[in-house]
Amino acid sequence: MSGFLRWTSAIFTVLFSLPMLLFALIQSVTGLGYPARPKDAIADQFLAGSPSFIEEAGPQGWSVGYARTVLTPQDIADHTYFIAGFLMFPAQTVTGVHDDLCVRAAVLDDGSGRGAAAFAWVDGIGLMNADVKAIREKLSDLTQSGALSSIDVGATHVHSGVDTQGIWGFLPRSGRDAGYQSVLIEKTADAIRSAYENMAPGELTYAAAAHPEMFTDSRAPRVLDENIHVFRFVPAQSDKRTLYLVNFGAHPTSYGAKNTRLSGDYIYAIEQALAKKANADLLFIQGAIGGGIGCDMSAENGMPQDDDSEKVLAYSEKMTDLILEIAQTGERVAPILNVRHAQVDVEVNQLVFKLVERARLCNAAAFRENGKILLTTEIGYVEIGKQVKILEFPGEVLPEIVYGGFLSAQDAFRKTDYPYAALNTHFDETDDVLVFGLCNDALGYFVPDNDFSASNKDGHYEETVSTGSVTASTLSAAFEALLSEVR
Repeated sequence: MSGFLRWTSAIFTVLFSLPMLLFALIQSVTGLGYPARPKDAIADQFLAGSPSFIEEAGPQGWSVGYARTVLTPQDIADHTYFIAGFLMFPAQTVTGVHDDLCVRAAVLDDGSGRGAAAFAWVDGIGLMNADVKAIREKLSDLTQSGALSSIDVGATHVHSGVDTQGIWGFLPRSGRDAGYQSVLIEKTADAIRSAYENMAPGELTYAAAAHPEMFTDSRAPRVLDENIHVFRFVPAQSDKRTLYLVNFGAHPTSYGAKNTRLSGDYIYAIEQALAKKANADLLFIQGAIGGGIGCDMSAENGMPQDDDSEKVLAYSEKMTDLILEIAQTGERVAPILNVRHAQVDVEVNQLVFKLVERARLCNAAAFRENGKILLTTEIGYVEIGKQVKILEFPGEVLPEIVYGGFLSAQDAFRKTDYPYAALNTHFDETDDVLVFGLCNDALGYFVPDNDFSASNKDGHYEETVSTGSVTASTLSAAFEALLSEVR
């Protein structure tokens, strides 16, 4: 779409949408017009996870399946799609393809007979909980039979993908494309089903190593998980490829705000490098990226600066070499897979998020109860083997909530202490505590209550993309309750 047409479309969209925007603003400020709790919708397609937890491995070993499907739309020349990730006016529309957007899925089964667990991560900015439930509904035959006890769907958070949430279009109109979203839901469900059908026995190993030189952090107190976590599954059958399940936290923002071509960013480049160097597949699961945590693609880290594509390739080559190096030190993981999910009400008290929801930009439905505006989301807890403990967050968590290092009352914006201990204090020192981020929902940043400021002052950008000032403590309390239930 030419620049003139984009500006014209954006301006007319704003003008014609002013009544709708005013109505949404009135509702957001007054709290009028919100429905009561939609109990049936909240309960629909929620999967609690493993029916019971086990502490010791049985005689059966691991079975794992993998599938990958391309999500890149084929009608870019004839259809308008919006690129998500950077708020610009007028919004950026897709003009081409640098490399493919994909969904990658793995299904893991410990052989205990309690059902397998599916993990699928989509190359996109984020998926709302209602979209995840739509994916689960297409797999209801497997969940109702007990074949799958858990389905976790997340987003890699690439900033060069199609808008899958809705706030990167010609505001105040949604940037979500119904046709693309329908295809994404269908293909993600198909990938999970294929991964389930492709399960084969083999050995699973795990290792992690700290590489702080690969990451940056732009917000005080500058806490991050410096580890690259690597699971490697080697099938017993020689005709099946090795799978690397890789988890670390870094914003995929390599191509910048002016980019108009679709790309899977460093995830796609790592995938291609793994295939070339090890004839292996990749499932990348995004980690704790709150606070502007990103990739260190600086010249000081040895990255070329003249071309974004070359920079991404260089970073991804270095990361792939580290992944392969770390995997060599991996230790066998006992076939123990425990999964538990819980639903949590979060209070929406941030005006921007209220406006987004009331203007129906994203696929979320808030409700009013006891004088508060609430959204119901999900958290999750996963144990893989005896050492790995995983916390699943429905958005971008600031790492200090998990790993500690909160700002003190003296340094925090609200001049108070955070009311909860870091979540890693609930585990043994020998445990590896991982974060699966943007999992089963995408509610923006989770900022510690004591440093929350809606002012958008320097250092407080994350609050503008957040449900509100008490979301972090709500999630801390919910995780403590969930952990006390299962541990």
